[in-house]
Amino acid sequence: MHKAERYHIAGKEMLTGNCKYYSNDLAYYNYLYRGFAYGRGSLLENAVYLDMRRKGWLTYVGVQGQSEVDFVGIKGEQKIYVQVCWEMAGDEETAKREYAPLLKIADQYRKVVVTLDEIRFPNNNGVEHLFPWEFSAIL
Repeated sequence: MHKAERYHIAGKEMLTGNCKYYSNDLAYYNYLYRGFAYGRGSLLENAVYLDMRRKGWLTYVGVQGQSEVDFVGIKGEQKIYVQVCWEMAGDEETAKREYAPLLKIADQYRKVVVTLDEIRFPNNNGVEHLFPWEFSAIL
């Protein structure tokens, strides 16, 4: 299991309290959480977390006010903010919910929503929509 600490985006500091855990093996994750309401989206989130860690990114859960960003990745001087969602097509509320925390961040670092949608969403005020394989390629 991997522990993802909470990172205060505006204050650029670690927060104490609730952290998130990600499994190193998605089959084990499925075994542990079978029957719970975690679903496919959390499996995709876990896979994105593992990909970021494998490629050398320090990976945290981002917090800004009441908003949470799935991941804040830091690698040297680089930083990236990432939201992960199974799909947003056909549900405008889901799209708004996924983009909202990233749109509140007022710095110049890359902001990305990763989904398995069959369509590409346009850039939303600097927030990119990428498929998981495209996201993996930019890391």
